[in-house]
Amino acid sequence: MSFLVRLVTSVVLLMGLAIAPVQAAEGKSAHIDARLISVSPSVPQGGDLMLALDYKAAPGWHTYWINAGDTGKAPTFTWSLPDGVTIGDAKFPVPKTIPTFGLMSYGYEGRTVLLLPLRNGSKLGAGEALPLKARVDMLVCEKICIPESFEVSLRLTVGTAAPGSDAKIIAKAEKALPKPAPFTGTIAVTDGVAEFGFAGKDLPSPQDAYFFVAQEKVVKAPAPQTVDTGAEGFAIRTEAQGALPEGDLTGVLKFKNGIAYDVKLTRAPLAPGVYGMGSAAGGAADTSFGGILLAALGALAGGMILNLMPCVFPVLSMKLLALSRAGHDQRLARTEALAYGGGVILSFLALAGLIVLARSFGAQVGWGFQLQSPYVTAALALVMLLVALNMSGVFSVGATLQRLGGEVQLDQKRPVLSAFLTGVLAVVVAAPCTAPFMGPAIGVALTQGGLSAVTIFLALGLGFALPFVALTFLIISVPAVARALPRPGPWMSWLQRGLSVLMYGAALWLIWVFAQQVTGLGLGLLIAAVVLIVAGLVIARLPSLARIAMVVTAVVVTAFAAAHALPPTSKATTVAPIDHIAFGMNQLTRLRAEGKPVLVDMTAAWCVTCKVNEVRVLYTPEVADAFKTTGTTYMVGDWTNQDPEISRYLTLFGRSGVPLYVYYGPNKAEPKVLPQMLDRGDIVKLLKAGK
Repeated sequence: MSFLVRLVTSVVLLMGLAIAPVQAAEGKSAHIDARLISVSPSVPQGGDLMLALDYKAAPGWHTYWINAGDTGKAPTFTWSLPDGVTIGDAKFPVPKTIPTFGLMSYGYEGRTVLLLPLRNGSKLGAGEALPLKARVDMLVCEKICIPESFEVSLRLTVGTAAPGSDAKIIAKAEKALPKPAPFTGTIAVTDGVAEFGFAGKDLPSPQDAYFFVAQEKVVKAPAPQTVDTGAEGFAIRTEAQGALPEGDLTGVLKFKNGIAYDVKLTRAPLAPGVYGMGSAAGGAADTSFGGILLAALGALAGGMILNLMPCVFPVLSMKLLALSRAGHDQRLARTEALAYGGGVILSFLALAGLIVLARSFGAQVGWGFQLQSPYVTAALALVMLLVALNMSGVFSVGATLQRLGGEVQLDQKRPVLSAFLTGVLAVVVAAPCTAPFMGPAIGVALTQGGLSAVTIFLALGLGFALPFVALTFLIISVPAVARALPRPGPWMSWLQRGLSVLMYGAALWLIWVFAQQVTGLGLGLLIAAVVLIVAGLVIARLPSLARIAMVVTAVVVTAFAAAHALPPTSKATTVAPIDHIAFGMNQLTRLRAEGKPVLVDMTAAWCVTCKVNEVRVLYTPEVADAFKTTGTTYMVGDWTNQDPEISRYLTLFGRSGVPLYVYYGPNKAEPKVLPQMLDRGDIVKLLKAGK
């Protein structure tokens, strides 16, 4: 039955072939409006020049690529040229898929520019005319296909080439051509399945990648193309139409982000490194306006949820102390809330800018990259210690540090700057973790860059700042809420000292993170810095500012030595209390080839959410028993330090940070991305269901 449907559909589509070709005025036919243009009005003797056919199909109608797919025909040119002048084959832009009645065509809708390289080998002298004329035959289709033809002409002169009025159009068309592939491609047909393999470094994320074969009758155009990722590249499989034809095979590999490559194929089976993990379930970023808007909304929601994530606990003390004062100095509370929000938003934008800039220079960095540097980790550990000591009443050092530590006695001179710096510190501490909705949104932002990235990170900052700012304004605006707050008194000092415990915990956590990044000598030097700062603040009898200056100087020097004396290890390794293996793409593909289930855990020592999931879920006896009874391999990737392999794996799922949990079921099942906050019962159920 399906064969009959396809046959009838093909007949309907091709009914127009019986209609005589339509001819009209130069550059026009019934459904095409075209002109022949040149990058310059002059062409040198013996030189080259780029021409182009710039045409537009009527709304709803389309034309075809060099391989038209199921039905159609590529444009053909019949030239009338002066002796010695030659024009090469047309260069086509990246095509699009055009499904019609169960068939699949490859072609173009709307405006299209085909490049035509000209070589002037004529004997014409300078200033002489070089007339060009061509008859163009096209198959133009909507619900039926109509062959149409028209003529175009152009009059050039022999002379020095200079950019003409159409040079920008041709330059834009050249940028739209698929780029030469910086990687290799293979093709093999086995049991009716065509397999294309692409191996190379720094390949774009392959989700929704599509391969247009330039030669006809190699694959069945309507058949779906499935992506299978590997340690060294990826593969695309689809239904073959027959045996491979003779001669060279080429095609265009198109990614959803708009990047496309012109690939030459060699006949060879898939290499082991380009398949085995299945299609990554994260999906490629939707770069349309709607996709960017959806990502921005996800960032807004994720930013708000980030306030509830464990990584934000260290800065809760600052927010709680500020809220406790909001009902008693409304004007100041309003100003501080807005300053805090400004610090948050600008910090998110600054972090995003640093990541985008670093990635543009080829660095494999992602969200939370700042804590992959032992310099930053050491500095933050000391800042948290200073804040904790300040909140405990050990010392007082003026407006900025007072407000960072939440001193009860407000400094009226710099409250706005203090609130702003609180927002900055909150982002630096919280940013290494990702909340629900944040991961895909950040992936879109870092993939797109530019205005899209600014929009998404602005939404993320707004989401993170909004709960605190809104709650402050609620307290100010509702008298009953303000009156319900206790009046200032000694209780605030006790609250401040109690909340300092969170900051001490943050300092200890950062010291532990630092220990994972450097060797024993580096850790010893940082501990020496901690001893110096405590001794300088508690024992020294110098004036406050001089005492702080002395200690901070010693701390900076010692912290730098701690981070610099011995470089961090190249690859961090998490020591889990249950059976596990270190992450490796080759190892993962081997386990997949054997049909074994695998749970991949992408973590980092500085990711608080990761550690909460480990303690509450992954390292519990119930989950450990489920791993053992189901034969599931627990594979841990530690991103505490830079690791290009982990960075690439995150990219496969549209992510740029941790945590990321991916479950591969038995018998080569497709991967499943798990939530960022895990549930013990759900994990046990998932593992046992895959048994």
